[in-house]
Amino acid sequence: MRLGRNTLKNIRKQKVGSCSDAELRDTLTRLTREVQGGASEHALPEVFAVVDEAISRRLGAWRLFDSAQLFDKSVPGPSFESFHNRADRISRGLDYGRALNLWEGQGKTCWESFESAVAPILLRHGLNPAERIIVGTILFVNKRSQVEYTADILLPASFYQTLRTQDTDGILTFQATDEQLLAGILLYQGKIVEMNAGEGKTVAAAFPAVLHAVHGRPVHIITANDYLASRDAEWLAAVYESLGLSGSAVLEFMEDSERRISYGKNIVYGALREFGFDFMRDNLKLSAAELVQRNLDVAIVDEADHAMIDEANMPLIIAGGTGSIPRIPAKLRTAIEQLVNLQQSVVSNFEQELEQDRPRSKPYLLLLTKLYLAEPESDVLRREFATDPKLLKRVLRTITAERIDEDFENMTRDLYYWIDDRGQSLCLTEKGQDYVESRLGHLFDDLALQEEISSIEANTGGLPLAQRRKEVNNRQRQLARRQDRMQQVVRMLWAYVLLKKNVDYLVRDDQVVLLDKYTGRGRPDTRFHYGLQAALEVKEGVPVQPENAVLGRISVRGFLSQYHEVSGMTGTAMSSKDEFGRSYGLDVVPVPPNKRLERTDLEPRLYSDNNDKLQAIVDEVRSCHQVGRPVLIGTHSIDECDAISQLLTNDSIEHNLLNAANDMEEELVIKQAGRLGAVTVATDMAGRGSDIILEPGLDRQIAENYAALVARLLEEGVGQVTLECPTENAADFLLPIIVAGIPDCSVATTRRVDAIEIIVSATGGSTGGSTTGSTVFMEFGLGLYVIGTESSDTARVDQQLKGRSGRQGAFGVSRFFLSSEDGLFKFHGDAAPASSTLVDAKSDSAGRTFWEGAPLTRRLENIRANAEKDAEARRALVEEYTRVFEAQSFAYYRTRKDILRIKDFLAFRASLVTPMATQMVQKYFPGLLVDDYQRQFAGLCEELDVDYKVDASDLWGVDLSMLEYEIALLIESSLERARMRFTDDEYGKLGKLLYLQTSDELWRDHISHIQSLILSAQLCGHNGRGDVATYTLTSFDSYDEFQNRIMDSFLPKLISFPGELTGESETKTFEFSGNFSVELSVELSEEVLQILA
Repeated sequence: MRLGRNTLKNIRKQKVGSCSDAELRDTLTRLTREVQGGASEHALPEVFAVVDEAISRRLGAWRLFDSAQLFDKSVPGPSFESFHNRADRISRGLDYGRALNLWEGQGKTCWESFESAVAPILLRHGLNPAERIIVGTILFVNKRSQVEYTADILLPASFYQTLRTQDTDGILTFQATDEQLLAGILLYQGKIVEMNAGEGKTVAAAFPAVLHAVHGRPVHIITANDYLASRDAEWLAAVYESLGLSGSAVLEFMEDSERRISYGKNIVYGALREFGFDFMRDNLKLSAAELVQRNLDVAIVDEADHAMIDEANMPLIIAGGTGSIPRIPAKLRTAIEQLVNLQQSVVSNFEQELEQDRPRSKPYLLLLTKLYLAEPESDVLRREFATDPKLLKRVLRTITAERIDEDFENMTRDLYYWIDDRGQSLCLTEKGQDYVESRLGHLFDDLALQEEISSIEANTGGLPLAQRRKEVNNRQRQLARRQDRMQQVVRMLWAYVLLKKNVDYLVRDDQVVLLDKYTGRGRPDTRFHYGLQAALEVKEGVPVQPENAVLGRISVRGFLSQYHEVSGMTGTAMSSKDEFGRSYGLDVVPVPPNKRLERTDLEPRLYSDNNDKLQAIVDEVRSCHQVGRPVLIGTHSIDECDAISQLLTNDSIEHNLLNAANDMEEELVIKQAGRLGAVTVATDMAGRGSDIILEPGLDRQIAENYAALVARLLEEGVGQVTLECPTENAADFLLPIIVAGIPDCSVATTRRVDAIEIIVSATGGSTGGSTTGSTVFMEFGLGLYVIGTESSDTARVDQQLKGRSGRQGAFGVSRFFLSSEDGLFKFHGDAAPASSTLVDAKSDSAGRTFWEGAPLTRRLENIRANAEKDAEARRALVEEYTRVFEAQSFAYYRTRKDILRIKDFLAFRASLVTPMATQMVQKYFPGLLVDDYQRQFAGLCEELDVDYKVDASDLWGVDLSMLEYEIALLIESSLERARMRFTDDEYGKLGKLLYLQTSDELWRDHISHIQSLILSAQLCGHNGRGDVATYTLTSFDSYDEFQNRIMDSFLPKLISFPGELTGESETKTFEFSGNFSVELSVELSEEVLQILA
């Protein structure tokens, strides 16, 4: 940080304010030459200073030319409208027209020549020197903007200097803060920067972006969505282009040609999904000319914690083909529904037995553990845990201990399935498997089929090769159908048991729409894959949508790892500092706010049950509504959102509702949320990417309403009103308004450790001589009041919600209302704090008991710490699975791009022949050993004849050490005969396309196989725990097999050229011209891996 401060001083020392726009552009051009020539060590201060000045001009001074924005009468300060009016009058004069024609006739376009041409006219209109410069510049810009992009209109330094002297109130001032420059320095150094909401992360990212561009590196600024990408790119384009650089955005609706142009710019904005899917699509292209992306060099990630931590393992999935509707038989749905009902009967029996068992006994604890495994959200279970905070810990300890031995199977013997201790996945028990197979036939044992396949493949002396392959294919299809049905069972169970309506998804317009876990936003463009989405659709009784074959998948973390340099910015990163370091090798550095934070985060309150909590929230909203304080209520689910909305409606409190069910109204709702008296109920979607702007003069109106309320209470006979102010500044704001608004009263202040009290006492004049002597206590607050209805298991989510208040030094307050029934307390090492463990219970105005204070806060911090450790462990487990497959993906993609760039296809073909010959010899003579030479040689000859159209009978008796060489010669000769039917250019193009087509089809099968391996690891691992080591070894064996299958398939197809080109490919269409098209549908999916986590 000290290095950054020193660099900041060097930036401020640069004297660029006296440079014209042209000189600023020339300076950056000079720096680009120097940097790319090797002299880069001192470039940062000068580049940042140039960018800072360009931002000040293009985002500040250039607003002068937006007359509509300046003519707002509500904006105080000097009237710039007069300059436009004078320019308009002058432009209509005949003398100006003649001067303009003469200037244009000379072919001049620069400011200096224009100023000389119109100077006499401006002088005749009686303008003083400052007015002449400003009016003349308006005339110049109006004229040049008709034929030239405004970013290329270059103005003199004298204009900006003059404008600053006229703009005494800073209406046209836009100055990057030291904090934004410091953030830019840290971003350039490859840090994750934490900046509070409203501190200007968008502008901060522009500084490192330009410096990277000066070094010749393409820069991708990754935003949360298309709207932000378009907004930020459009806003900063004038800055970049005025300096001779280019900026653009990549948006969802763009065609490849438009994307290719955008990626050609120096600085590109876009949502993570767009960059990720373009990377994926490029790895499916069939010629280098079709690629759209350049190299992945520099990424600057906004909302970095959400993208790089929360969604790190979310797979980006690209799917293609015509798509088919998954077939889920009615008997499968019936079997799953009956299985769930049977499990619920078991749960009911456990709950009844709990009522009879002696509490705290060993049978009681065992029964409690069984119930937790069967239904962790049982109301009876929740009630038991609420009475003793140690019970949940004992249950979890029992589960952990018994998973490692045979007792676990005894514990789950009565269950049809059990749910893991965090409600994230489930496992069928032996009883559950038996029930499913009794309804659907054999599913879980495929050993017999696999043995049949092995036996047929080994029987080289029996059936002919073509017949053996046919028999093997038939059994492999049977095996695939059985495995698919087994996986359908698991997915249907996930859909029915684990995925909750209005929490994980909602149903809208007869479609299942998935919800973002961290923001609550709906994701209509997101679908589960491998049949899980179809299972949800069957569960909800909506039409089942077609599902395309998966052609490629990578995780967000995997995609970001392809960039050479990554940095990021967010409002909440410090709590994930260790994980950023472990997963990405990146340091997290906080940047202090430009203005002191005036938000007060009050201690959370804990109520005994959810009903008391919700009623207390309504009471709090009513109190705020009385004085006009805007309130934002943040919830975790649509159901809770609707429940609070109904309570507010019952209390006649007008409010706006914002959740995934009405997210189309988000912009309007957020715009109104900062107005006097506004009440907004929202899911966590209001926590990110949305700045709530407070209505001008809001705090004064609130304070005056408090003063009026106090005056009314005194008039009604109350003897004393005590206003509890959260900060000294808030008290200082209120005090003069109280004094001015209630003249006949006495006012005193007292200071407490956590608040300032303003005590307003009645006098004879204010009460008419009659008081009751009673005292009323009131909490005073200004700005936006944020209420959280439930604490998240991730501190960053709560911080994001709090951060909606107190933006840029504004007043604000936040508080969380909790209950012992909240989700945080269900799965994380300790139950909700029980009343017996907390002291100092309090009562609210309605007599409801609650707890708050240091003991509760410490307990919550401990629970959340455990929850965050659990979440990080789950992410790490998913990452282990993900990294294995991604290592294969990136290896395949590199090979694929190498194929696209091949110049000598014959040399490439030759490189495949010898390995193929080696593979065949090892297949029939493993280890060059002879068991039955005649049978082994016959099998070899048969395969060479069927696949390569060659007669190998002359090789009988050839020394085995020479057999590979001889077979390679035979294959090469056959390939050469096939090549003679084409010109060299045709053969090279078609050969590459055939190789890509073959490998892509096999790659798609490999992806499906890897998904099956993951499911098998989860289902068959020890007591439901995935065996990562076994999965890793098996998956890499599968990858080796995949590579061998490419050679096995490609070379025979190449010999059969061109007959194979119109064969069995499902991805259509191959044309002799060399054009190859694949229908693609791009889908982002938080699918099975996330559920397994």
